Amino acid sequence: MLSTIPSCVLDNPVSEVPVPSEFDYNYWLLSHWYLHNEEIKDSSFYEGKVENLYKNLSDPYTQYIPPIKSEEIEGQINTSIVAGDIGVELLLNTQNEYPLFIYRVYPSSPASNAEIERYSTIISINGIDLKGNEAYTTYQKELSSHKNILLTVKKNNVLDTFSLKKENVLIPTIFLDTINSVLFISIETFKPYTWDQVNGSLGEMRSILEKTKEVPLRILDLRNNLGGHLNQCTGMADLFVSEGILSTRTYKQVNANGETTLFTSTDTATSGDPGEQGDFLLFVNHNTASCGEIFTAAVAENRSFTIIGEKTYGKGVGQNTWKTKDNGLAIITNMFFKTPNGLIYNKQGIQPDVVCDQVSYNCIFDYINTNALLKAKTKNSVYYDSFLRASSSSSFSFGGAIEYILE
Repeated sequence: MLSTIPSCVLDNPVSEVPVPSEFDYNYWLLSHWYLHNEEIKDSSFYEGKVENLYKNLSDPYTQYIPPIKSEEIEGQINTSIVAGDIGVELLLNTQNEYPLFIYRVYPSSPASNAEIERYSTIISINGIDLKGNEAYTTYQKELSSHKNILLTVKKNNVLDTFSLKKENVLIPTIFLDTINSVLFISIETFKPYTWDQVNGSLGEMRSILEKTKEVPLRILDLRNNLGGHLNQCTGMADLFVSEGILSTRTYKQVNANGETTLFTSTDTATSGDPGEQGDFLLFVNHNTASCGEIFTAAVAENRSFTIIGEKTYGKGVGQNTWKTKDNGLAIITNMFFKTPNGLIYNKQGIQPDVVCDQVSYNCIFDYINTNALLKAKTKNSVYYDSFLRASSSSSFSFGGAIEYILE
């Protein structure tokens, strides 16, 4: 006779724990992780609306990205892909009848494959003249509305027309330019997936440093660098520093019991990288911010690099990013930074050693000539130096010192 083994069953089974709503999840995140969570009121105050949670916070970088936009924004945070583009960077020459000036042609892009030359002027797009104040608006409208683009450009009084098909363009984030015999390394941003698809901006910089190691003086140009991924900018700073603290951050953590505590950690340098030898200058402006400031402080305070330009923006806080229940993004400030020497620069910025009246190439050339840093004097003229950027992202629309995305 077979014996029956009784099952272990609760007389009154526990009911399922309800799945939190999008509002409840965001309220929990802000209540526990937000650096200034004393600002968070009782949940009833927000009427169950996610947008109300983020609307009145003192921190301008903490924000909610709704699901309809989250994939696009996540791509912008993590990659340098420009969707549906021909692969050129434009400047505005407002003194010219045709103001759109091709400043860069990105490698392996439709423009590059068609052999459009750098420093050309755009005359028309799809047969529409691009003159005057509305030229860039017209250009963007045509570019966004058509997959096939007919572009007419002019250089050295020669007109050429190119038939292009838009593609997703993976652009570099670091550029190398020799201007009046001076080598500039322009660091646009810090991202993990770029032209270097394995190591991102960090890999781009390592490659450039190895290629230029014999150059007597290199300029690290961080003007208009709004930031990026934290591990990318500290890792890049490490390429120049053999030992010492790169950055210190204090951040919020939530333990297994749901208790919030503050932790402090430091990023330290390791030796053996290609930027540890050689002479460098740092070139910054008011739009050098966040990770751009972390990098600037790390190399300036550890290597005594001279900082030239104007006071930086002063964004000394960073964000973590969470995927929410409904696939939105919660971007929440939960850390602040100090320089290697222990200075807080949030809302204060980093002061340059040499202040420029105008943060232009001429300021660098003047400093080089005055201090005889190169054997030959440099010329003080770059004809496109006064041109304006045709487009720029709204400042810090998604943070600027992003650590990582948490599911």
